[in-house]
Amino acid sequence: MSSDPAASTSVLDGLPQIPGYRLLRPLGRGGMALVYLAVQLSLDREVAIKVMAQEASVDAERAERFEREARIIARLEHPSIVGIHEVGRTVDGRPYYVMPYLARGDLAQRDLSADEDQVIDVLTALLDALGYAHARGIVHRDVKPENVLFDSGGRPQLADFGIALSRRSVNARITSDGLAMGSGGYMSPEQSRGEDVDGRADLYSLGVLTYELLTGELPFRASDPLTLALMHAQSPVPRLPQGLAHWQGFIDQAMAKDPRRRFRNAHAMQRALDALAARTLSGFNLRRIWLQARAQPLRSPPVLLLAGLCLSLLLVVALESRRGAAPATAVDPAGTAAAALDANAMAAIQRRLDEAALQLARGDLVTPAGANAAESYLSVLQADPAREDALLGLDAVFDGLSQRAVAALSAGRDDEALQRVEEARLLADSARLHARPGWQRFAGALGALMRERIEANLEVLDRQGAEALLRRWRELGGTGPELEALADRIAGLPAAGMRLADAGGPPLLLVPARLEGSRVERPFALMQRELTRAEYARFAAATRREAAPCRRRDSLIPSPFRRRWRDPGFEQSEEEPVVCVSQADARAYAEWLSARTGARYRLPTLGEWRHAAQAGQRPGRCAEANLSERDGCRDSVRYTNASGRFRADPLGFADLAGNVAEWLADCARGSNCERYLIAGGSWRESFAPDLRLAVAEGERIRGYDDVGLRLLREIDGDRLPDAEP
Repeated sequence: MSSDPAASTSVLDGLPQIPGYRLLRPLGRGGMALVYLAVQLSLDREVAIKVMAQEASVDAERAERFEREARIIARLEHPSIVGIHEVGRTVDGRPYYVMPYLARGDLAQRDLSADEDQVIDVLTALLDALGYAHARGIVHRDVKPENVLFDSGGRPQLADFGIALSRRSVNARITSDGLAMGSGGYMSPEQSRGEDVDGRADLYSLGVLTYELLTGELPFRASDPLTLALMHAQSPVPRLPQGLAHWQGFIDQAMAKDPRRRFRNAHAMQRALDALAARTLSGFNLRRIWLQARAQPLRSPPVLLLAGLCLSLLLVVALESRRGAAPATAVDPAGTAAAALDANAMAAIQRRLDEAALQLARGDLVTPAGANAAESYLSVLQADPAREDALLGLDAVFDGLSQRAVAALSAGRDDEALQRVEEARLLADSARLHARPGWQRFAGALGALMRERIEANLEVLDRQGAEALLRRWRELGGTGPELEALADRIAGLPAAGMRLADAGGPPLLLVPARLEGSRVERPFALMQRELTRAEYARFAAATRREAAPCRRRDSLIPSPFRRRWRDPGFEQSEEEPVVCVSQADARAYAEWLSARTGARYRLPTLGEWRHAAQAGQRPGRCAEANLSERDGCRDSVRYTNASGRFRADPLGFADLAGNVAEWLADCARGSNCERYLIAGGSWRESFAPDLRLAVAEGERIRGYDDVGLRLLREIDGDRLPDAEP
């Protein structure tokens, strides 16, 4: 792993600097954040990165809420929700999160007013997504067309779950934004008043969205936000045109002024939508059944699919019989009629088989609706369950879905791979094809893929990721001794914060590759505390290294005194952190310690340092970190202190927010690596809620009286240092 982020990110002027990503261009701007198109260097894939605007990020409380809520949303795993890959801070301290780049546009760019089927499809996906989120205590708060994006397969996905949207910011939007700029046109009465909201506020917004999708217009329009809010709170829902009147009751209940009169939850609203669809649709719509089965693949049996396929086949046979039969005569012998019907049915079946072969060759495995190989072969089996060419055709469909799932997983598109798995399961369930070679091959390929993914997580000690994959595998029907053996290995993985140490090395804590909403390429161990004077003295004596010149960071005036690490200008015990060492000194110490222990020690990068630091709680009081006393932090410690004087963070790290700042491996931008980054707060700095995220820079060959070091120990595979007793 490179220790120089400048060597890998090559950030353009004016764009934020985020280690591990190359930002390409802005995609858009919201009220308090900007979205950029970027490339994730480790996977060479395009992603979208949402970065909090500079003017908003200065509000520490708002920035912390942005990060906290982003990490909550990152735990949502649903095919109709845009996931969050990573949460972190830019080099200049602004919060950001990374999500998939969906290039197919949003719902605001599509006109569905002439297609009620598509409206129902979109609402079905959004209701399932909202129901999933609401069940986990998460309210979106901003359902609108711009937040419904489409993936490469044209499937709708809900984005932007109200991240960093507090009640205070909601009120600000109502009083300052117009209809065109904000989402006041979709906001429930209680939300516009700044009251507490629950999932029913999202259902109100979805009712507004339904009205707009059907008519092309919002139900309420006004020239100013206040009038608009009053219309939502007081005006009756407008009447729909005559041709859409069958939707009126559905929209009226969704947009009831009193939340208690709305649909109780997303599931209840979906049931009403299903009933509406049954009255609205003419004939059989297999696409609807596919969508509903995909939305709840593990909770609803595919009985509707089987019934629909039966009806579809009967309609096909009846139409083909009418088309091919001779005109009726006054007297038609029963045998002749039966023979004619059989001949017509067989001809219809053969035509379906021919169509299926063409659909299979085109790659139309399960879509588009009414013209895909799966539907065609299943309809044939409804008439002739033993038809071997139809069964072989379905085996080929399974093989095609397997290839697509493998490709998606290999490219890191997990949601797309899961979609292919759900399609294959639905196909197997609908015709009881679990004994077919095609399904067996698919299940085998799935098992191999899941094993490979779990093994990859085990290799980097990613317990959280491995457990999530194991749960997914079980949900997809995985069983057997091999799965249980993997479960045992996962249970045996070391936990985050486990105490480790090399012989002759400092105390270390394990940091997994995935931690909260943050992720790095590999796990590592980090020194539990900052390097002490005693430890550095052994190195200096062994190598006879000359002491670096030292001064204060907050002053450019040279000191009249000859400050060095042995005499930084104040008294220190041997157990206090060494200061007045340069970045070059820190690198030299890491090389010496590596040779002494046989392990690989180095300075952490900014991304690694923040990855370890972000799990801790920000200091809530001066007494929780060694900070400057000039602003009232009366902690009885004037300069540095020995490790353990202040409370460790939840992982066990000491003094990340105070005591001394710490050298990093990253070059400062534009310095030609003559200056390097420094992370964290120190005894010279005043209290601030985000000192763990503070970044400064210093000369490579100069020491500072409030800067020390904390080394990272690389971990090769699952070979760990010894656990401390």
